Amino acid sequence: MTAKAPRNRNRRGDGARLRDEIVTAASELLENLDGQDALSLRAVARAVGIAPQSVYLHFADRRDLLTAVYEVRFAELRTALAVADEADGPARLARICRAYCEYGLRNPGHYRVLFGTAGTPGWEPTDAQLPGLPVFRGLVDAVEACGSADPTATATCLWAAMHGLITLRQDRPSFPWPDLDVLLETLITAHLCAAVTARPRN
Repeated sequence: MTAKAPRNRNRRGDGARLRDEIVTAASELLENLDGQDALSLRAVARAVGIAPQSVYLHFADRRDLLTAVYEVRFAELRTALAVADEADGPARLARICRAYCEYGLRNPGHYRVLFGTAGTPGWEPTDAQLPGLPVFRGLVDAVEACGSADPTATATCLWAAMHGLITLRQDRPSFPWPDLDVLLETLITAHLCAAVTARPRN
């Protein structure tokens, strides 16, 4: 991402637009950085074309800015998964998993921001600063509706497996990957079969 030329002073009411530009610039920088620790507010300001001090008019510190970035990106992911709301049971779970993988494969930069930078060492947000939890809880609810004896464990395994599919397909494009729908059907069937027959742990 190249730095923008210095911008003119915002007109009254344009502060929200500048805030959005700062969040967008930070997100784009994170797509190519080695973890969120590598992001600097000075680099963000340079990308937007403003003085570094202007960033502090909207964000108290880097942590505050990172939280805003993750909120925006996870909101996009939640919107992408909302297409599954019309289905029930296993069909709904399959749609959620398909939509999740499609989002990651279509938006590798955004996906990397969510799962390649958020949560790295040094990032220890409070519950209120975990914008990805609603996405995971939606997966847990879909798994529970399918009769899993331990929906949280099953959802965690499905999430980990889908993350592997997304990252491996991106990192090893030359591998003769089977069709994504076939892989997801195999994945979901195997996990649900094990989860429905398993006894709850004491």
